[in-house]
Amino acid sequence: MRILAGKGDASTLPNAKKIESAEEPLERGQARQANARPLIAAPTGLRLRLLFWCLAIALGALEVWARRNEVNPDSISYIEMAEAAAQGGWHALVNAYWSPLYPLLLSVGMRLFHPAIYWEFTFVHMVNFLLYLGDLFCFEIFLKELLAARRTEGGLEKGRPVPERIVWIWGYLLLLWSSQFWLGLAMVNPDIIVAGLIYVATALLLRIYQGKGTWLLFSALGLVLGLAYLAKAAMFPLSFLFLASAFLLFASKRGSYLGGQPRSAFALAVFIALSKDKHRATFGDAGRLNYARYVGGAPILHWQGEPPGTGSPAHPTRKVLANPPIYEFAQPIAGSYPPWYDPSYWYEGIRPHFSWNRQLWVLFRSANLYLKLFSRSGALYVVLLALIVQVGKAGGWDWGGGRMSLVWLPTLAALTMYALVLVEQRYVSPFAVMLLVWVLTSARFSASKAETVRKRTAPAVILALALAMAWPVARDLRDTLANRPDEPWQVAVGLHKMKISPGARVGAIGTGPSAYWAHLARVQIIAEVSELDQLSFLVAGPARKEEALRKFSELGAKAVVMKSSSAPQAIDGWQEVGGTHYYVWRPAGH
Repeated sequence: MRILAGKGDASTLPNAKKIESAEEPLERGQARQANARPLIAAPTGLRLRLLFWCLAIALGALEVWARRNEVNPDSISYIEMAEAAAQGGWHALVNAYWSPLYPLLLSVGMRLFHPAIYWEFTFVHMVNFLLYLGDLFCFEIFLKELLAARRTEGGLEKGRPVPERIVWIWGYLLLLWSSQFWLGLAMVNPDIIVAGLIYVATALLLRIYQGKGTWLLFSALGLVLGLAYLAKAAMFPLSFLFLASAFLLFASKRGSYLGGQPRSAFALAVFIALSKDKHRATFGDAGRLNYARYVGGAPILHWQGEPPGTGSPAHPTRKVLANPPIYEFAQPIAGSYPPWYDPSYWYEGIRPHFSWNRQLWVLFRSANLYLKLFSRSGALYVVLLALIVQVGKAGGWDWGGGRMSLVWLPTLAALTMYALVLVEQRYVSPFAVMLLVWVLTSARFSASKAETVRKRTAPAVILALALAMAWPVARDLRDTLANRPDEPWQVAVGLHKMKISPGARVGAIGTGPSAYWAHLARVQIIAEVSELDQLSFLVAGPARKEEALRKFSELGAKAVVMKSSSAPQAIDGWQEVGGTHYYVWRPAGH
């Protein structure tokens, strides 16, 4: 790995007088460092950078292998979109709910390597591993630009900043910590792509903050934001805030709003051209559906028009039995579990419904979840407490002024946007990490306390983050050594042994979107008793159970799968899928 040094770096010049930088005024030294900009080099030195890259690779590889069979309902939808695209059905990438960039990357990998079905989940995690390394590279760009921007501000009125080497160590550790607790590699979803693009977009804002708003830079910002939108629809409204911040930063630096208009318009054009993938006036239905669900009270699955005020369904899943409730969805959506392959189809006609009471409840829940972000392992409490105590003793805070606040406007807007609907750690991880690093770079200390920071505060922060990562690392080592069987794969193999062949249509009781076995077995669930209604089936009398199972058969299900140890007591005819908690019921003659 070659580190490119800037021409103003005294350590790279022959016969350089190293004492010079110590004797000249600090302000002059800061300005000279700001002009000496390496292209992609971490100013911490090659050894430190290699150390953290090796650590990131080791921790990431361990997590990928330990969690290689773990997926979530969103994962299956993205994987099946990718499979359809890899087989030539590129139209499968145009989906009003799921964004296309992530399944596009997966489909390219599938076309190149053709992973067997047994290794498919592992292959997808390996793609995530490469994206995770890309995030680390993008984070380095962000942190380098942040430190460069803080250097250009000059002045020591509020004290000395935290030494840059310490900031780099803290930054690396925070990113690795967040990859263990907030945005892990086990999560097969596009948030890992969005994180890297967010780091780069913010780094570009920091460059514009420094007065380097070239045409190329603005076009790069439009390109990055367009890719971010193709990765996740939530980036569409946020992209306009990034572009507005870029315009205001450039204009305030140059003293004229006219100068920033052409560049901002060009960046907007690049963004719109890249992100135009819908055939109607929408930037994706995910936000609208999620607001109706998490704020308006609509059910996560099988919306039938409730509660009042949420609209009228155009083509919902079909309720074919009332007790226990059975919903059928064989046509027209593909996928192993159609209700989650394209939720926007089944929720066509839904209308977000505003309620002050529910909105305030959601905001309260979001505030609680933001607090929980910091309570994961308690490490961040130690980090912030150690910093605040030392700053309070002899120092202050330098947040960078009004222009710097424009850089953080999109980040704060993103945290607010998610708070209005749904906060999940993977959604807000990159924004939270960047804000924490900004806090670290904003601390200022008197000259007498600078040594205390180096000797006491910095080691406390490093130790807290390192110890916090020890638990997930130990967990991944334990799970790797245990090598537990993959239950969904066992179910898929068991179904094939029962002569339930790929392409068969089946029913499900209580499994819902987590029926990963259906994808692995290459069967399609066409009707179900949802997880919420599974108990109503188990406690029903024999006659109702027979009626329900007969209804599955009439709908064309070749078998009914249920995960429950109570299945054998439910009614005769259930067969255990060897060594698992799943049971299969088959109609007579099948």
